Amino acid sequence: MVTNKIHVVLSMLVVILAFTSYLMEAKSQEGHYVVPDYKGSAESFFSLKDTIIRQEVGSFTFIGSLLGLTGKASLREFELYGFSHQTLTLVLDEMRIFISRGPFHPTLHRISYFGPHNYVYLIDGRYYWGVDGRLPGQRMLSVHVSLSAEQMSLPHRAIRDIFEPNFCRRRLLFGRVECQARAFLSEDGERIYIYMLNSRVPSLYEVTWIIRNGEYLGRVVDYAY
Repeated sequence: MVTNKIHVVLSMLVVILAFTSYLMEAKSQEGHYVVPDYKGSAESFFSLKDTIIRQEVGSFTFIGSLLGLTGKASLREFELYGFSHQTLTLVLDEMRIFISRGPFHPTLHRISYFGPHNYVYLIDGRYYWGVDGRLPGQRMLSVHVSLSAEQMSLPHRAIRDIFEPNFCRRRLLFGRVECQARAFLSEDGERIYIYMLNSRVPSLYEVTWIIRNGEYLGRVVDYAY
């Protein structure tokens, strides 16, 4: 009973934090003004209806950790095969996941500004993840998945508003590699979750792309701080 009450309180706190994150503050000459930010509400963890997917996603995400779901699902994690500044490869058995990123070129996009100080709030007509009020430096290029004899890629709509992606880094010359991009396979082998913890506070966010039976199902995106 006590545990359930704690989970309810944590759920309410996360909802409140998510709601307040939808309001971005920008400076003007007269003081401050609020820029509405509606992204993420329809793709939040709390919008998940499938209980199995909800538990599996919650087992490795920041939001899930707040609700006590860490490690609650039996998942196999992909291993890091290799990475560079712009590419990352994860492997599990015969499966391969290739993720690539590249520089963001403003001239190739439609930028919408707000207020007298050119606060960036839309890119190509969409609210975007990665940085608030400024142009991003990096964007997602592609996510390819090799499933034995089958090949598939995430559709453009799944990555077009994902910016400032984080890959891996080595803290010291011969130190341990730390990755903020991971992937998991469900126990029944039907679902693949590709997870990234991107950008940094105060724009830190997490995105999970869901693939079921070789087809893109959707994604979960939330702030992660």
